[in-house]
Amino acid sequence: MRKNNYTLIAALVAATLGVSTLSGCNTMESTANTQSVLVNQETVVKSQNDQRQYRYVELDNGLKVILVSDSSADKSAASMDVHIGHMADPKDREGLAHFLEHMLFLGTDKYPKVGEYNEYLKANGGWSNAGTGQEHTNYFFQVNQDSLEEATDRFAQFFISPSLDLQYVDREKNAVHSEYSMKIKDDARRIREVLKDTRNPGHPSSQFSVGNLDTLADRENDVLIDDLKALYKENYSASRMSLSLVGREDLDTLEKWAREKFTAIPNNGSKSTPVKVKPYLPEQLGVKINIEPMKDIRKLTLAFPVNKSTQYFEEKPLSIISSLLGQEGKGSLYSHLKNQGLIESLGTSAYGPDDFERFTVRITLTPKGLADYQQVTEAVFAYLQLLSNKQYNQQYFTEQAAISKNSFDFLEKQGAADTASNLSRQLQYFSPKNILNEGYLYSDYSHQLITEYLAQITPEKMRLVLIAKGLTTDQVQPEYNTPYAMTKINAEEMSRYQSPKTIDAFSLPAPNPFIATNLTMKKLESDASKPVVAFEKSGFTLWHKQDTEFRVPKASVNVQIYSDQAGKSALSRAQNYLYSALLKDSLNEFGYPAKEAELYYNVWSTSAGMGFGVNGYDEKQAMLLSTINKRVRHLDIDEAAFNLHKERLVRKWNNAKFDRPYSQARSALSQMQSTKSYSAKALASALSTVTTKQLAQYINDFHKAIEVEVLVHGNMLKAESVQLGKSLYALNMTNSIAKERANKVVKLNNTSHALVQELVVDHNDSTIVESYISNDDSFANRAKYGLFGSMINAPFFKSIRTDQQLGYIVSGRNTKLENLPGLSFLIQSPKAGPVELKRRIDQFMTDFRGTLNEMTAEKFNEYKQGLIKDLQAKDKNLNERTRYYWSEINEKMFDFNSKEIIVTEVEKLTHDDMKVFFSSIIETTQPIIVRSFGTAHQGDDDYKQALHDNSICRTEQCFTNELTKVVR
Repeated sequence: MRKNNYTLIAALVAATLGVSTLSGCNTMESTANTQSVLVNQETVVKSQNDQRQYRYVELDNGLKVILVSDSSADKSAASMDVHIGHMADPKDREGLAHFLEHMLFLGTDKYPKVGEYNEYLKANGGWSNAGTGQEHTNYFFQVNQDSLEEATDRFAQFFISPSLDLQYVDREKNAVHSEYSMKIKDDARRIREVLKDTRNPGHPSSQFSVGNLDTLADRENDVLIDDLKALYKENYSASRMSLSLVGREDLDTLEKWAREKFTAIPNNGSKSTPVKVKPYLPEQLGVKINIEPMKDIRKLTLAFPVNKSTQYFEEKPLSIISSLLGQEGKGSLYSHLKNQGLIESLGTSAYGPDDFERFTVRITLTPKGLADYQQVTEAVFAYLQLLSNKQYNQQYFTEQAAISKNSFDFLEKQGAADTASNLSRQLQYFSPKNILNEGYLYSDYSHQLITEYLAQITPEKMRLVLIAKGLTTDQVQPEYNTPYAMTKINAEEMSRYQSPKTIDAFSLPAPNPFIATNLTMKKLESDASKPVVAFEKSGFTLWHKQDTEFRVPKASVNVQIYSDQAGKSALSRAQNYLYSALLKDSLNEFGYPAKEAELYYNVWSTSAGMGFGVNGYDEKQAMLLSTINKRVRHLDIDEAAFNLHKERLVRKWNNAKFDRPYSQARSALSQMQSTKSYSAKALASALSTVTTKQLAQYINDFHKAIEVEVLVHGNMLKAESVQLGKSLYALNMTNSIAKERANKVVKLNNTSHALVQELVVDHNDSTIVESYISNDDSFANRAKYGLFGSMINAPFFKSIRTDQQLGYIVSGRNTKLENLPGLSFLIQSPKAGPVELKRRIDQFMTDFRGTLNEMTAEKFNEYKQGLIKDLQAKDKNLNERTRYYWSEINEKMFDFNSKEIIVTEVEKLTHDDMKVFFSSIIETTQPIIVRSFGTAHQGDDDYKQALHDNSICRTEQCFTNELTKVVR
C-alpha cells in the first residue's frame, strides 16, 4: 500500500499526513478533473470533492498562515506548528522542549487563570492537545463553530505571552515525570531508547526526549525556569511557526482574526536547519542489536539510514520501494516467509528528522523465525533485488498514480482538528499549492531515484535489531533499565546478506484487479432520511440507505452474525477470537490488493457473535463480499495458520500482565460488569488446549442457530441491496436455524457500599478506576449524566493533574455500560496510593457540590449549549454516518434518532435538576472500584491497613452475591 515517508509527530494527529486530508460534499453525478483555486498568488490544489475554500497569507511578522472556510462546519479548529522538537534540548536538559509544551497550557498574561483555556473549550463542545516530536511541536484545539474567535484569542497568547509561572514550573515537571514513569515498562519506549543510545552521541536524535525529575531538576547556577524561558525566547519565533485556522466564517473574517491575534508573535529570525552531524558512526552500522523486552515478543527490525526524501514527493521513490517490499499478496516477501512458518507479520516505513530518514522493515517472528532470523533477513535482501526492474516499476508507479487519483478526487472531509493539525504541519515543508495533494501526487517516475535509494538499503548500512526473551546482552539502558547488546555482523553472515540466494517463490505483484474504474454516482431513488428494511426473512434483516449527502462512489456493507456460542464461556470466547483470526489470515493474499486499491474489508469478533464488512469504492464490492462470506461459512482450517494464531493469541493474553496499571484495572472492571467479558488469563488457559478438530466443531455449532443483521449504506440502489440480501441470506441461513439474538446482561452494584477489587500489578505506579453506573436507562437520565460529565471533565483534570500533580493519566467523565449511563474516574499515579487517590476523588466531588451550587446561570447554560452542539455535530463523511447507523441498529434504535431525543432532554434540564441529580449520585449510587498499589506505595499505612480488610476482593471472580444481573 502507499506509504507516507515524511516525519510524523508520534501519537499526536489522528489523520495521516498527506493521506487523510479534507473534503466536503459533492453533488456531481460523475467524475471530474481535479480543480484549483487561485488565492494570493498561491494555487491551492484541492479535490473536486472539496467544498471548502482556502487562502494562504503571510502576516507582517512573517508567520505563515493557511485559512480554511467551511460554510457547513459545526466545529472549528486551529493549530500552530512550531519547528522545534526535542532535538533542540540542551545536552544537560533532556525533555526541556516537551516540558515547555506542557507549560504553555498553564496560563498566559492575558488569561492568567490556570485551566481556563481547557475549561472554556470543554464548556463550548471542544478539546485540545499537543505533542512534541523530534523537530516539531504541534498545538491544536477544536471547539463549537461559534466559539472560534474567543478560543483563538486564548490560543494565540501561548505564543505571545505565556505566564511560565515558577510555581507551576515546580508542579508541572511532576506531570512530565509521571508521563515518563507511566511508560517505564512499555516495550515500545524501552526499545526506542536503546536505539537512541546506539546512535552517534553527537547527533541530537540520540538524546533522551521525555524528561524526568532528574533532567528537569534545578542545579547550582542552572535553574530550570531560566533554561525554559531561554528555549522559548530563542525558538518560539514567528519565523519557525505555521498556523492554520478552520472555521465557518468567510476567508476575509478568518484572515482578519489571524492578523489581529497572531501578528504580535515576535520574530527573531530564528530558523530550523538540518543537523550536519551524521546520525550513526561507522561502528554503529552493519551491526546486530539484541534487546531484552518485558513482554514475550519476537521481533526483527532491519533499519537503514537514507537520505531525506521529502523533496521527491512527486516521484515518491521510498513509497514505491516500501509498498513493493511490504506487499502481502501472492509471490510477496510476506507470503513466502509466512508460508515457511518464519513470520507472523511484516511492515515497512520511512521516518526521521529533517536531516535523514530511517527506512525500516519490521517483522514479527515465529519461534522458528527467531531461531533462523538470518534466513528471514537474507530473504529481505533477495526480494530487494527484484525492485530494480525499471519496466515493472514504471507500470507499478502508474498503477499507484491511478489509485491515488481516485483517492484524491473523492477525498471526504475529516474532523476540524485533524484538518488544522495536518495543514499547519504540512505548511512547514510544502508550498501552499501542494499542502493538500502532496501525498497523492505521482507525477514523474524516476528510476534513477529508485536506484539511488536501493543503493542505500544495503547490509553494510543495516542495523539489525532482534527483540526477544533470552537474548545475550551486556549493557543496560539507564532511563528504562533495558538490557541490550550491540555487535558487528560477522563476515560470514554479512556475505550471506550481500549475495542472497534467489527464491523462486518470489514475484512482483500482478496488476491490481480491484482498482475502481466505474466511479459514476447512481441516480437518487429516494430522499429517505434514515435506513429502511429492504430485505427481511426469519432471522435475517437487511437495512438499506442510499446516501444523499456525501455523494461519493463508495459504499459500506456491515454484516453481524449473532450466535449464543460466541461468548457463553471463556473457551467459546477464545475460540471466537481464533476463528476470526483464521478468517483474516485466509483472506489476506486475495484481499490485500483490494485494500491497496482502497476497497477495505474487516472481520471482527464480539461477545455476541462475529461480523465482517467492506467499505470503499462500490464497483467491485460484491466479489469481495461473496468471497468473505463463503470463508465465514466454509473455512478450511490450515494447520500451520491454526498453530501460528493460537500461539500468538495465547502469548498476547499472557503478556497482558505487563500492560499499564490503569489498563489492567479497566479490563478487570469490564470483567466484573459484563457477563461475557473474560480475563486474559482465562482466555489464554482456555485456548491453550484447543485442537483443530475442536475449533471446526465450534464453527459448526456457532452457525447452527443465528440472527443476521446487515446494513448497506452509500452509492447503492435499493434493488442492488435486495439482491445482495438474497445472496447473503442464502449463504448464511442455509442449514441454520433463525434465532433472535440474546439480550445483553450486565452486573451492577446494588449494595449500600462500594465494592473494591485489588489487583497485584508489578509497576511503580498505583491506579484506581471508579465506576458509578445507574440502573435507569431513560433518555432523561442519560442527558443528566452527559451534562454532569461535561461539567466535571476539565475541573477534575485541573484539580488532580495540574494542581495536585498526582499523575499523567487522569480522567473524570460520563460513561456507559451498554445503554446504562454512569460516571467514571481514573487515575494512575507515581505519587499516591489508591486509597489516597480515592480520598482525592471524594474531596473533588465534595468541592464540586459547592461549584455546582454557586454556578451562574450563564455558566450553566454554556455547559448545556456546549453539550447540545456536541450532540448535534454533523457526520463529516460517509464512514462516520455508517458508524452512527450501525450503532443504532446494534442498540435496536430503529428510529435512528437517539441523539435527537437526548438533545431534547438536555434542553429541558435546569440548574435545580442538576443539583438534585448530584445528590442522587452521592446518596443512592455506589461505585465499583478496581485498584492496585504500586511498588512505590507498598510501604504506606494505607497499604498495610488494606491487607487486613476482608471486604476487598483479591481474586479474579469477585462479588458473586453482591452484584445484581440486569438484562438489557
